[in-house]
Amino acid sequence: MLRLEQKWRSQLPTQSGGSKRTNISVTGAYSSSSNPEIPLADETDVDSPVRPQRSKKSKRKDKKKSINRKESSIVKKLSLMKDIKNIREKELMDMKKEREAEREHRAKIMVIKEKELQMEAAMKEQEL
Repeated sequence: MLRLEQKWRSQLPTQSGGSKRTNISVTGAYSSSSNPEIPLADETDVDSPVRPQRSKKSKRKDKKKSINRKESSIVKKLSLMKDIKNIREKELMDMKKEREAEREHRAKIMVIKEKELQMEAAMKEQEL
């Protein structure tokens, strides 16, 4: 029995008076799209209503935000990469300095050993 009844019949508002223009707004004019209840922005001493953003405009705005986020993340990554590069360059410079210091130390040790060998050779000649 319920399956034969139309579903939308109970949802439709009942019309009384036979005209769609029976509702009157607060200002006394018929309520329609040509007579908005919200005052226009041209009138003085009246704040203009905030209009909702259209879908394309909001999508463009969201796209710009996402691009800005991507750009900022790329900038952050680049700055991190530069920091890493600077740290590596400093480490390489430190390693080069350490190598040079080791070479100088080895050279000093070799000079000392040569002097010792020469002194030992000189002592052996004096003994003979």
